[in-house]
Amino acid sequence: MNQPVKDHIRHIIYRTMCTTAFARRIEWRKMLAWLDSRKGEKVLDIACGAGELSLKIAERGGEVYGIDISEEAIQSARRLAIRAKIRAEFRTGDAERLPFPDASFDKIICSSSLEHFKNDVLALGEMRRVLKPHGKAILTVDSLTYPISPELKERHRKMCAVEHYYTRRELEKSLNAAGLKMGRSEYLLTSFLTSFFFKRWIKNNRSRVEPLFVALLGHPLFLVSDRLFGARDAGYTLIAEAVKADQAA
Repeated sequence: MNQPVKDHIRHIIYRTMCTTAFARRIEWRKMLAWLDSRKGEKVLDIACGAGELSLKIAERGGEVYGIDISEEAIQSARRLAIRAKIRAEFRTGDAERLPFPDASFDKIICSSSLEHFKNDVLALGEMRRVLKPHGKAILTVDSLTYPISPELKERHRKMCAVEHYYTRRELEKSLNAAGLKMGRSEYLLTSFLTSFFFKRWIKNNRSRVEPLFVALLGHPLFLVSDRLFGARDAGYTLIAEAVKADQAA
């Protein structure tokens, strides 16, 4: 399949469901609500990947910058932005050495990426540095505190190159070490239904067709299941809001 055809399919997916990853659909829905980006605000998406979340933020009027260490991902994000006719700036860069001046951004978002950084405190410290006074960061991280076998957790660790899994307390510790203070936080992917499909994804990660249907058709069921039957203190993902410690209310 040539690149223009691939880009066309990606654009259709972006417009219909944003991403084929059902876990990301759940995370991003919550992240966008918590971020509450407004027209004129500068927002940085750290480890933006192929740019889908960045563009969803830009659709809401934010001045969005996406950064990722992968040049291939950045080129893909730029092509998607052109096809979607959404303005956003994408560049390659290291989350542990952000190429931006101090106090550059009103808000920062980082979706399921902190767990991959070898030095998470350094990356969080960079977030603090580039945040404007009274700015905020919204992060999701892998938690895997919902019941899962050690074998599946290890398979997930290797498959996704995870350096750290976080409980609420462990994430707060890393935030504090970087000069950030945790505000609200919440576990996501917390019910038997989302657990079933998350474990199935770990076991069958090579499948490309099944995730498409799960993300498209299962999304409403996952939201209802987590709301009605979800655990309060465990989940596969953890979302948190952070502000500079010296500016916390």
